[in-house]
Amino acid sequence: MCRVHRYFRGLMEYIFFTDSSLIKGVNIPKSNVGFRKMCKICSAAETLFDKKGFYETSVADICGLAKTAVGTFYIYFKDKTAIYTYLVRNYYVVIKNYLNKYVVDCKSRYEMEREGLKAFIRFGHTYPQCYKIIWGCSYIDPALFEDYYIRFAKSYTDALKKYNEELVDVDYSTMAWVLMGVANFVGLKVLLKHKRLMEKELNSLVDDVMKLLSSGLFLNPPYPADKAAAGDGH
Repeated sequence: MCRVHRYFRGLMEYIFFTDSSLIKGVNIPKSNVGFRKMCKICSAAETLFDKKGFYETSVADICGLAKTAVGTFYIYFKDKTAIYTYLVRNYYVVIKNYLNKYVVDCKSRYEMEREGLKAFIRFGHTYPQCYKIIWGCSYIDPALFEDYYIRFAKSYTDALKKYNEELVDVDYSTMAWVLMGVANFVGLKVLLKHKRLMEKELNSLVDDVMKLLSSGLFLNPPYPADKAAAGDGH
């Protein structure tokens, strides 16, 4: 059974597994001093990948910002791709943990979706680097990008299935992907305003989304829902 070490730099939590085989090309430190050094390197890499991009950032750049020797970088990471992979894997765990804190006490799936959406938007607004780095791996490492979202969708689908009595009868995988898309792009809408996010504005935005999810998009659908499900509405 592997242990997990957690370190924070600002808002971001770095999670290090003692089983280094979980991420290829990453060597897990054996001491707290090593974890702190690795954390500094990760923080510097995030900053530079966000500002300059993956291809324009060198290992020397990362070490310069982290104020550490280039040789130290290679103690923990095989190359630049390995640290990028680690950061994306880390986002998966961190974002899920962050969202879970806000939905754990919710009494219904509706409440979970509302509070989870609010939390996701707030996280992305506070820590916008995650958008650029996660989406950047769609061309840096397409397999990593696919794995990230497929894992998220599977986890989301499994959670939705537990609330089948509250939800419409559609494919839960499709539902999960739709909800993920809503969260990502509504969060992007907030980011592109480039201004401080007020709680009142966030609540109003999430209320609009939940109204759409609850009532549907169309006032007068051209065909009944049961016919659409059967494929007779075209």
